[in-house]
Amino acid sequence: MPTKVLPFFLTMVFVLGSAGVFLAVAADVEAQKKVVVAVEGLVSCQDCGSVGTWNLAGAKPLPSARVSITCRDHRNRVVLYTSAAADDNGYVFAELYTTTMRGGYFDPVEACGVRLLVSSDIRCDRPTDVNNGVRGAQLRYENTTISGQYADIDVYVAGPLAFMPAQCPPKTTRS
Repeated sequence: MPTKVLPFFLTMVFVLGSAGVFLAVAADVEAQKKVVVAVEGLVSCQDCGSVGTWNLAGAKPLPSARVSITCRDHRNRVVLYTSAAADDNGYVFAELYTTTMRGGYFDPVEACGVRLLVSSDIRCDRPTDVNNGVRGAQLRYENTTISGQYADIDVYVAGPLAFMPAQCPPKTTRS
């Protein structure tokens, strides 16, 4: 009887030991998984009827418009600067390749801002401060995470931002 128990006991030790190694490896892979920060937003050309306001009704997307993304540390030093171009629908998506800063924790909402750089349309190339596109639009975290095998992407949102036409027809008033 004891000789039959010993192989069973050894088999159980081996199985449980293997499961422990598997769980340790799985936990190690999860611990090494990176978190990437990304910024998204829309860039548009504001309608002439809305110039001077923050209204974007009637705005048209600006393909290839460029925005800058600047992140600063707790001493207001630039720790990351990049620019990104909008796609054909005016949509901008840029990954930020830092998640740490000198001196501690990196919070994109506190550290980063997005500004209008250049429009692709010479008829609509004057930056507006809609959603602080000139001064620097603060990011918002809207609980969007894109999960991947080796990294998760936390997506932050800026804007929408807008340029305005350089020339608008004069507004007519009826008397």
